[in-house]
Amino acid sequence: MGIRKASLFIMTAAFIAAAPALAEPMKTEAVITKVDGNTISAKTMNGPLTVILTPSTDIAQTSGLASKTTKTAKSLIPGLIFTVDGDMHGQSLTAEHIRFKEKDWRTAVATKAGTTEQFSELRKAIIEGQEYVIRDEAAVYFPSGSAVVGATYKQKLRELAEKAPSYGNYRVSILGFADPRGKATANERLSEKRAKAVSNYLRQTGYIQPGRVLSPSAMGEGTTAPGEAAPTGHDAARRVVVRIVTPKTQLTQ
Repeated sequence: MGIRKASLFIMTAAFIAAAPALAEPMKTEAVITKVDGNTISAKTMNGPLTVILTPSTDIAQTSGLASKTTKTAKSLIPGLIFTVDGDMHGQSLTAEHIRFKEKDWRTAVATKAGTTEQFSELRKAIIEGQEYVIRDEAAVYFPSGSAVVGATYKQKLRELAEKAPSYGNYRVSILGFADPRGKATANERLSEKRAKAVSNYLRQTGYIQPGRVLSPSAMGEGTTAPGEAAPTGHDAARRVVVRIVTPKTQLTQ
């Protein structure tokens, strides 16, 4: 019996000693290539990596030096650069913490065509002038109460659309405005109709891929686009501002 106990003790000790070698702590930076449920395929400087998410995986987006926002696995999309740490088992890493930068997430959405919800967040970032460079722009003006794009402005929009692909990884931001006369709710609807009319024309030119045109935004009355001077009168207020933008971190595809 004593020999058996001694043998069992030795086997148990050997197993405990070997266990740490099976799960090696690891921290690395990678880019996501595919997401399949709780399994993420990624690439690192040293080759492919499989990242396994668990219910306890801590996922967060960082902005600046100290700002951190908790996120869900839905934020992990192809093209996203991220940092992960956890336990390494062969070629698979069970993630304990995942961190990614806000600007890298926006770049991934812009490049890989994210979900409707993700594009909504991206459009908000562009409207607020965050992380994007204006490469070209044009303003389309409208008569009072009208949402019809005039012939002169169609030509300008066509020229803008023709140049857009030369900017590489571009997106088209379309913001509609109205003058302050009348009811605010009616002016917001009118600004939306104007933005949609411009969006439809740009798509019809054949120069711009539909997926690169962000949903037109109704800005209503009394507002301006980021960096835009306030209109000096009602004629200047009835407008749509069209901008070709690219991510600051990725100016070309």
